[in-house]
Amino acid sequence: MPNVVFVSLTGDEQIRLYDIDASGALSLRTTSDAHGPTGSLELHPNEKVLYSAHVGSSDLASYAFDAGSGELTLINKVTTGYDIPAHTITAGSGKFLITGYYGGGGVTVHRLGADGSIGEQLQYIDTGEKAHAVLSYEDRFVYVPHVCPNNKTAQFLFDAESGNLTPNDPFELQPPDDNTGPRHICLRPAGDIAYIVNEQGNTATAHRVDTDSGQLEIVQHLGTLPDDWSEGGATAHIEVHANGKWAYASNRGHDSIVGFNVADDGSLAPFGHVPVPASPRSFNIDPTGAFLYCAGEAADTMNAYHVDQANGHLSQFDSYDVGSSPFWVMTKAL
Repeated sequence: MPNVVFVSLTGDEQIRLYDIDASGALSLRTTSDAHGPTGSLELHPNEKVLYSAHVGSSDLASYAFDAGSGELTLINKVTTGYDIPAHTITAGSGKFLITGYYGGGGVTVHRLGADGSIGEQLQYIDTGEKAHAVLSYEDRFVYVPHVCPNNKTAQFLFDAESGNLTPNDPFELQPPDDNTGPRHICLRPAGDIAYIVNEQGNTATAHRVDTDSGQLEIVQHLGTLPDDWSEGGATAHIEVHANGKWAYASNRGHDSIVGFNVADDGSLAPFGHVPVPASPRSFNIDPTGAFLYCAGEAADTMNAYHVDQANGHLSQFDSYDVGSSPFWVMTKAL
């Protein structure tokens, strides 16, 4: 089975699956009905169920995934009553679904059924509006960044047996200033440094992770835009390459991805920008680390880039018309 790319299309209310060949080129395998305005995607650890946060509503959906055909079949949908679920993840070895809400605000935990269906809501915690991402650290800690005006990262303890979230102490990690806007978060492979990209600040922040307490400590804060750019924008997403040597963040407005060298201590040093399609909400590096795929939400296209294995630099080699308002790009090895 080849490596694949899932693309969620909010406008078309579809999820598309592309196969990746050895050169990085994509071929469309299936187009599935998302049964709603699909946003972020999450594949269950068993790789038999896919979850989608229906960002244009307050719904969450589960689908049976046939890895052979690539087809998705709706299992169930639940209406949470909390608007704009921005991001959802599985946790507790696939027993729970944790979701952050941009419009309704806060975080929910749902139990997952043996068939992958989304079951009862176990918990809702009101963290305020603009929750934008959820990250689980070793099924012990959970982090939820909130963009402005909430402007914080909520820190939780997580019980992987019960699914219970408990506010850590301190509960709220304050960013460097009042106009930062923590948006998406990722860990470098060593697990000791967390990176947050900041929507309003057009910045990235590196945090040391206390693996005993789960608390984050800011150790670096730097811009994601060229020094001579003065027209603003809004950063969207951040990822670290699997080799731990490079990190990447997307800039909407400037419509670019910035590359960073990652030092041994986790600090970042920018090495350049590459153009991407308009409004790059989402991108993902493929499982081999050789290719990066970035979709432009306003362009309805997705570009493919080679990742230079010597220095991490990106070079575009193809572009694909993927459909209306691509929201999420997710690569997987199946």
